[in-house]
Amino acid sequence: MLESVKQAKIGTIVPVCNEINEEINSFEYFAKLSDYGRKKNSVLLEDNEKTFGSANPCLAVTGKNDDFEIKALNNLGKKFLSFIKKDFGFCDKVVYHKDKIYGKLIPAKRAVSEQEKLKLKTHMDIIRAIAFKFKPTAKLFCGLFGMVSAAPDNREDILKDPDYIFYFLDNMFVVDHKAKKTYFIANALITDNNKEKAYNDCSKTISNYERLMSKKTPKGKKPRKKELKLIYDTSNEEFLGAMGSLRRGIADGSILYAAPSRTAVTTCNAEPLDVYAGIRSHGSSFYINDKDGISIGAGTNTVLNVKGESEKTIEMTITTSTKLRGKVKDEIEKNLDNKFEALLKVDENEIAYNIMLLDALRNDAARISLPRTRYVDKMLVVDKQTEFQNLVSSVKGVLKKGLDALHVYAAVLAPAATNGVPKTKAVELLNKLEKEKRGFSSVLYVTPGNDLQAISTNPIRIKKDKAYFSVSSRVFHNSSDDEELEASNKKAAKLLDAIRFGGSK
Repeated sequence: MLESVKQAKIGTIVPVCNEINEEINSFEYFAKLSDYGRKKNSVLLEDNEKTFGSANPCLAVTGKNDDFEIKALNNLGKKFLSFIKKDFGFCDKVVYHKDKIYGKLIPAKRAVSEQEKLKLKTHMDIIRAIAFKFKPTAKLFCGLFGMVSAAPDNREDILKDPDYIFYFLDNMFVVDHKAKKTYFIANALITDNNKEKAYNDCSKTISNYERLMSKKTPKGKKPRKKELKLIYDTSNEEFLGAMGSLRRGIADGSILYAAPSRTAVTTCNAEPLDVYAGIRSHGSSFYINDKDGISIGAGTNTVLNVKGESEKTIEMTITTSTKLRGKVKDEIEKNLDNKFEALLKVDENEIAYNIMLLDALRNDAARISLPRTRYVDKMLVVDKQTEFQNLVSSVKGVLKKGLDALHVYAAVLAPAATNGVPKTKAVELLNKLEKEKRGFSSVLYVTPGNDLQAISTNPIRIKKDKAYFSVSSRVFHNSSDDEELEASNKKAAKLLDAIRFGGSK
């Protein structure tokens, strides 16, 4: 590995890795790495195939309205800043310091086609300048990982969070659940000719990861008993009224579907990592501790993947209509499991809902895929997880020349499942009806090799002794507002249960 680093050109990134023939417990290891989730700038993303975590990224990137900041978190971050300081001439204002770059970028707003809109100047260009600065010399586990909220709007902003926050993860642990292996990885960012030092720094980082394996797993603090109260920004009556307004939009042909949401606030006296333990699933789950708060999420209804070498494949997946697995005494009883599967396949409303979202994905994919490469890869397939089974549909395509993974993300920034169909009109109506600005709505991981994974989500956001989350409902031509309200309240109850599981009373 040392020779690979020595031979690398300036402006490249070289992975240094130690492979362990063991599938470590990712949750327990992250608890060690992050001081039980309390360490700022620590992140964890778990899914069925691979899990990764880090607690010492080199950069933090944030933006709010027109303002942005790129901050070095350590010495490597300062080198990174020095290497990119000439790359932000497209911004309206930029100020350089040794430990941060900050300024303003006013997004371009012109009446152009949907295709041309992808190339207009936005804050994604700031992310792009950082994510793709270093050219990979091999397959990498590193890159920008963070959260993005919906576009700024005129609603109240109770959380006052950034519109986006990203970390450049130059080092991490990775657990490959299929191969039953663990990797400790540090990447050498070649910014000058002092390459041996870059390699030695990576080796030290990996040694620190290895030593942590023998340490005891810390325990969460036992919380003091505190009454748990839940307050909505919108009452049940007001929420039903908003759903009625959207239903009128469906009747007059403005929209086909909308997903209104409301914000819930509750006291939280639990360790955030204990709350995470209560909601983490066998699908995608994440934990992010930034300087302003902690975000926790699990499960998703839209997943976006962009991957490939010379040719990038786009895959967009939606998951709807959840049923339990047919379990009896923790064992799958096949006849019962088949019964639940059949219920998924014969629910006409849920099938129509899934196909409507699938059609919206096809439209998104058409904007960014080469002609005649877009197709439906899965339609109404039953995906069986450990505890649940769902209806899954997906669309694939090949990325157009001249576009990158962040263009793909921009094309589906507001997925139909969490907003409505058609998206533009649905978002316009929701902005008028919802009281609070929506918080972080997607988790995004983009690599220097132009691969990307994004999931749409409604996370729990913990700040001091409060937990905030939004719960949504669905409005389409055949839906029952009362039933959808009840389903929405059940979602909130499950999240409250997770906070109780974590220690709040």
